[in-house]
Amino acid sequence: MARPSSSSSAVASELRIDEKLTLIPGLPDDVAAKILSCVPYSHIDRLKLTCKSWRHFFSSKTLIRLRHHHRNLSSLLCIFPQDPSIAPPYIFDPENLAWRALPPMPCSPYVYGLCNFTSLAVGSNLYVLGGSLFDTRSFPLERPCSSSAGFRFDFRTFKWHRLAPMLYPRGSFACAAIASSDQIIVAGGGSRHNLFCAAGSRMNAVERYDIERDEWVALDGLPNFRAGCVGFLVGEGEEREFWVMGGYGESRTLSGVFPVDEYYKDAVVMELKNNGAGKWREVGDMWAEGERARPGKIVVMEDEESGCRPAIFMLDGKEILR
Repeated sequence: MARPSSSSSAVASELRIDEKLTLIPGLPDDVAAKILSCVPYSHIDRLKLTCKSWRHFFSSKTLIRLRHHHRNLSSLLCIFPQDPSIAPPYIFDPENLAWRALPPMPCSPYVYGLCNFTSLAVGSNLYVLGGSLFDTRSFPLERPCSSSAGFRFDFRTFKWHRLAPMLYPRGSFACAAIASSDQIIVAGGGSRHNLFCAAGSRMNAVERYDIERDEWVALDGLPNFRAGCVGFLVGEGEEREFWVMGGYGESRTLSGVFPVDEYYKDAVVMELKNNGAGKWREVGDMWAEGERARPGKIVVMEDEESGCRPAIFMLDGKEILR
């Protein structure tokens, strides 16, 4: 009888299963693991019931690691409805063209209409932070409020977990993941809801979340109140920076009745160091005076593997600017 290879033993060790069990009879476990890692996420729940070794494999870090190293399998697209605590989010596997519904987020019976939250992925986990909603315990009922709640979805167990709440409730805020140090940084935000064209609160508070400790720590606030902004990281190591771009600040009224937002055309930048964060500095306007009154929807695409600067796109009517 042939002895199991060292890589097969390593797979068995990572899965913490009996070495007498095999993933696919007749194949080394490392080869079988690569084959099973190509299974679409939409089939995993059913395949977990096949046998004990498959149940361990599809619930292990090995599956995430193998999919991460296989570039075509490393990315999943997650789409959220307006209120993910009521309607389930969906993930799309672009390699296998397969959809799968996620369980709804843990729902409080007192709140509804969650929107303007931020979602981002760190490792094998998906994070959903903050947002604007309505609370039946507040008065008046038509006034939106911000949420400080945070949730983490673990793709290994396919379950949601509650996080320590943010220090400040916020929706429509800038956010970025510092994957190398397992941290998340958030900045600005407010309470405006999608049902309202304007109004709502604004804030300049900034804080950083330590994933391992499940703890939020306050940082120096933004130079101005800023909500509806976008955040992203630039650089690596000691030269890493957190950028906050666009958004709106203080609101004014027309004829003392109609609320109108004052939109920002600039960005602010904070230098991030291993021992803390630096001060904010201001960056010039994105366009000249009179070119446009407000920025369009800004989207940031980051590539962690290449380490390149993120690609920034803005939708302005029917035009896409880069």
